[in-house]
Amino acid sequence: MKRVTGLGGFFFKSEEPQKLREWYRDHLGFAITDWGATFIWGDMDKDKKSPSRTEWSPFKADTTYFEPSDQPYMINYRVHDLEKLLAELRKENVEIAGDIESLPFGKFGWILDPEKRKIELWEPIEDQFGDAPVVWNEKVTGIGGIFFKSDDPAKLKEWYAKHLGIGDTTFQWNDLNTPDAKVAAQTVWAPFKNDTTYFSPGNKPYMVNYRVKDLVALLKSLQLQGVQQVGNVDEASYGKFGWIMDPEGNKIELWEPKDDGF
Repeated sequence: MKRVTGLGGFFFKSEEPQKLREWYRDHLGFAITDWGATFIWGDMDKDKKSPSRTEWSPFKADTTYFEPSDQPYMINYRVHDLEKLLAELRKENVEIAGDIESLPFGKFGWILDPEKRKIELWEPIEDQFGDAPVVWNEKVTGIGGIFFKSDDPAKLKEWYAKHLGIGDTTFQWNDLNTPDAKVAAQTVWAPFKNDTTYFSPGNKPYMVNYRVKDLVALLKSLQLQGVQQVGNVDEASYGKFGWIMDPEGNKIELWEPKDDGF
């Protein structure tokens, strides 16, 4: 059985969610809504023209939605058959957090990983959202990666591979900005050691990577807007990377991908 099929959302606590949404709108081009923003992409298991979605949402700092976890973030993973998956996870002695909830746009369930992160599992019903939002094509164009600190990254990756089927730490999808592309786009998922300095000077136990089109031009524009840049542009075989800080201490990685570099 295919377990996790993609990233459904990234949720994190914020001191002032509305102000933070507006900052991401003004500086990174997020098409914000009352709750956050929606990234639209093509599911590899479906027709390329059939849109799927990943939600991005800052929550109030006093939210209880992430409980019983004490982490300031929660990741939502898309699944095909939530009830069947939860039945399998119970047999595997995975800790279940609450009952299945059915809403017009899908079923939701929650589990805890071995380091007590709360995980949201979502069996989506895409057509209940109405018309899909516009695919973004300027500044940020998608989520390129979700990185977070872990007590033991190797053990944690083994747990996610065994119970949720996240094996190679990359999610592949069709970029609807380039529907005729021969190479699938990728979103990287990776736990880092707790003592990593890669998230510095950020003060959070996570960092999000966003895909962009023209990194150098974007960084120049952000500097003119007074956005703090961290370090210099780094070029690797799979693209260019740059880093900035948002107003709440989140370090942001910006990536101009060269997908064939993978």
